[in-house]
Amino acid sequence: MMKYNYILLILSIVILVGCEDYLDRRDENSSFLTEEDIWRDKNKINGMAFRLYDTMEWFFETRYDYNGRQSAGGGKNYGNSCQFSGEVLNTRSVGPNDKVIRGDWVGAVNDQFANPDFQMAWEDMWEAVYVSNSILYGIDDVTSDVMTKEEKNQVKGEAFLFRALGYHELSKRWGTMPYIKEKIFPETELNLPRPTYKQQITDIVADCDSAIAYLPKVSYLNDPVMMGRMGKAAAMALKSRALTTAASPNYTVNNESDTELWEKAAQAAWDLIKLSETSDKVGLYQGDYNNIFHTEPGTIEGVWPRYYEPSRPSSNLYMHSWLWINIGGYAGLSPTQELIDLYETADGWPITDSRSGYDDQNPYENRDPRFYKNILYHGSTWSKFSENETIDMRTDPLGVDRTTPNGADFGNSKTGYLVRKMLPDKWNSKKYNDSKYINAPYIRMAEIYLNYAEAVNEAYKNPNAAVPGASLTAVGALNAVRNRVGMADVRPEFTTDYAVFQERVRNEFQVELCFEYHIWFDLIRWRIAHEKLDNYNFHGVKIIDDASAPTGVRFERFEIPIERRFEEKHYRYPLRLGDLQIFELPEMKQNPGW
Repeated sequence: MMKYNYILLILSIVILVGCEDYLDRRDENSSFLTEEDIWRDKNKINGMAFRLYDTMEWFFETRYDYNGRQSAGGGKNYGNSCQFSGEVLNTRSVGPNDKVIRGDWVGAVNDQFANPDFQMAWEDMWEAVYVSNSILYGIDDVTSDVMTKEEKNQVKGEAFLFRALGYHELSKRWGTMPYIKEKIFPETELNLPRPTYKQQITDIVADCDSAIAYLPKVSYLNDPVMMGRMGKAAAMALKSRALTTAASPNYTVNNESDTELWEKAAQAAWDLIKLSETSDKVGLYQGDYNNIFHTEPGTIEGVWPRYYEPSRPSSNLYMHSWLWINIGGYAGLSPTQELIDLYETADGWPITDSRSGYDDQNPYENRDPRFYKNILYHGSTWSKFSENETIDMRTDPLGVDRTTPNGADFGNSKTGYLVRKMLPDKWNSKKYNDSKYINAPYIRMAEIYLNYAEAVNEAYKNPNAAVPGASLTAVGALNAVRNRVGMADVRPEFTTDYAVFQERVRNEFQVELCFEYHIWFDLIRWRIAHEKLDNYNFHGVKIIDDASAPTGVRFERFEIPIERRFEEKHYRYPLRLGDLQIFELPEMKQNPGW
């Protein structure tokens, strides 16, 4: 009988045979390296660890061809979760994106092209599990003449870290998976039952704790040799994210609040916040907000950093996402009016509150400072072909940065907005075709503060509570994230009631982490995706010349009809039909509804 998870086994064997990173051929006699050869060569051992980092390339983007992960970049990503969540719209018809939005997730998991979230996540995260287990199988036997104890601990810690990462990313999409903790051989029994989420998170946390124990340094920020490899802070950050996810209603028994898990999530977040108070390697970055995403070495904000070689805007990478036609792009992913409406006024009022003073005919005045850092809107300043030009989002007459509302054309803004957050200044293929860094972290410190605020409020049902022994309340954590960009504190009207504060915390996640491939999974873990997405049409804004209007233009909200479905079954991704049909999987059942 062909055992369950031969999918993984076969995939892993292919990886091993073809991996030039750590199983190079010998020069003599053209014979292959043996395992003994690998464990006697420090470069080969480190090459196994580097292979783990290769499995991350799909997180924000995907390979735009099939020639290896290092050709990846932040662009040609047709299965982009920012589109799934409704943060942005791309009305060009593209395969996996269309399938996910209209609810055809069986089609989505079988779509092979430019589809990181539904297809590559499955393959690459199982690879991370396999390589991690292979490392843990042999690393303890490496002798001191090959690697020092600290060097061995670095690789061992990375193996625990990436095994935890693999299971976290798999389980938040497909549900729990058998937690394989040993190297896989052909005779290994792999027909294992799927565990409960409580069991799964226990194993993930244990691996994170092992990584924290073994990784020698907090972070390698600015280290001339080791920068780019993970330290203790990354493992602490993953522990915080994984526990926050596991405590959320989509993953608990009967979707009910689990106080024990929320308390653990709050403690995990606090542990990293406390560490950051005395570390010069991790913390809330206090400089220019956009530097978090666009600086060469990264900043202390990146507790799980990501590094790429500098990219030109004329490359295939960015043309298919954030860049728009007027400046040499192709897609022009367009933020929706719903996202724009989440930005409070500068003094902390939701714009829907009658006390806010918000004027829908002067809508960009007096908003949260992050609005101006994250969004390009009509009249905003941006260097397109010369310095300090303005963005023209008019629909009548049609502006140069805009497409016709609900027309067939695409490539400029469909909604009246474009994304600024991920674009360095003076960076487009028509005028400023220079190589620049775009290094958005996988996990950054702001998320840890938000995790803490959420977890404390959920665990103690009190916005002004704190983890026992901690000096920071849930309200204080939210204010720390807001204040560092010059945003006002959460208004006191919203800080006394658990449910009211919960709403502000969730709003803060969506404002702070927009376009970072985060909100989709927040909507799922909170189990509100069906409310926000199913049969819902997002909106844009028409901007019409009108001399009688306060700003010289008139703003009119309009609906953008796109078939969109999110039902109960969509809270778990389906397993690939081909995997279920080709292999005998007695313990691996298809997820409910599929």
